[in-house]
Amino acid sequence: MVVETQPLITAVVATYNEERHIVACLSGLCGQVDLPGVLEIIVVDGQSSDRTVELVRAFAARDPRVKLVSNPRRFQVYAWNIGTREARGHYVAFCSAHTEYADDYLARCYEALRRSGAANVGGVQTPIGEGVIGRAVALAMASPFGIGNAQFRYARKEQFVDAVFGDFMERSVLYEIGGFDESVPFNEDSEFYYRLRQAGYRIFMSPSIRVRYHVRSTIQGLAHQMWRYGFWRRRTQLEHPKFVPWRIMVPPVFVLGLILSIVAFIATRSPFALIIPGLYALFVAAAVVVALFSARALVSGLLLSVVLPVMHVSYGLGWWTGFFVHRRRGARGSLNQAAATP
Repeated sequence: MVVETQPLITAVVATYNEERHIVACLSGLCGQVDLPGVLEIIVVDGQSSDRTVELVRAFAARDPRVKLVSNPRRFQVYAWNIGTREARGHYVAFCSAHTEYADDYLARCYEALRRSGAANVGGVQTPIGEGVIGRAVALAMASPFGIGNAQFRYARKEQFVDAVFGDFMERSVLYEIGGFDESVPFNEDSEFYYRLRQAGYRIFMSPSIRVRYHVRSTIQGLAHQMWRYGFWRRRTQLEHPKFVPWRIMVPPVFVLGLILSIVAFIATRSPFALIIPGLYALFVAAAVVVALFSARALVSGLLLSVVLPVMHVSYGLGWWTGFFVHRRRGARGSLNQAAATP
């Protein structure tokens, strides 16, 4: 008779049409080393229409630690709460399907959590892109010119932060905070971080926790992603105004200044009205020069002149759309406390 061992760690992987990346993701998670206990992997699939489910089932047939469950509401925020309810591990790691994980990822997370005293830990994201557009997006995502002072994008030293890439925490903390707010279908991680910090918990980032993240590879996909980030960040800003970092407001302020500059130029024909677009052009030019010298990627570096404006303008427009759409409703998690057995 085989006695089942209680998992120490549950890795929850959210998927939706991830056939291009799910094999690399699960290979990394199934190959984890130096774990101090048993691992289980729960893949929560949002009704994929490609070969994602087939590939996950093939993994589960080879490795009984992999379990597939369904997410009929598709979006990632529901997957996180479904996975938390299904989890049996003392610790839960939330994993992106389009991310490749180092073989010591979970061991490093476990060690950092216990050593730091933080409630949540994560690592530094190394963005990788496919094609010249994807590589340009990766350059932008790894640069302060693209994302400001988001430390999980490029930091080289351990520190307490306001956000991380990937989440590793005790399951009991998730239930205490209430899990993820399902009324926020995107940017749910930022909203969760706000409530976590509001409850007095800290978030810790360590560069020793290594991941490779596949970024968007088209301008259209990037614009859509950034617009959604801005739109839903405005919602979380309404709920948690005390915890908003300054970088969140830069794109909205820039977009407003850009619009006012254009209106002023049309009205006055004065070149002084174009000072904001002119300064931004210098900003982008500086980013291109830095990329050309540091990354030594000619085409992708030059394409930053397109990628950065798409990122900033899309995010800013999304934020302003949210400004007129969202209303404060009171932040809350969505885990069913009655069903919890932390």
